[in-house]
Amino acid sequence: MESALLHYLSGEEIHAGDRVQHRGTYGRVVVVSDGEQGEFSPGYEDYSGSDRGLMICDDDGNLTFVSDPDGLLEFLDRG
Repeated sequence: MESALLHYLSGEEIHAGDRVQHRGTYGRVVVVSDGEQGEFSPGYEDYSGSDRGLMICDDDGNLTFVSDPDGLLEFLDRG
């Protein structure tokens, strides 16, 4: 992906595999899409062509799609 990557409020680019906290729940970013291209964790390639945004798989295995990262998404670690 190019300059259209999504960013955390801290300014860092969001990448598949990042460990995050979203609305108090911990998980990993498994899909990042600019609407045309994307990064996918293994097993999530079927989400190719997703709308612009990111998908988080929380520690319980639940998936959450976030179209516009905001202050409720916190970067913890690059995985």
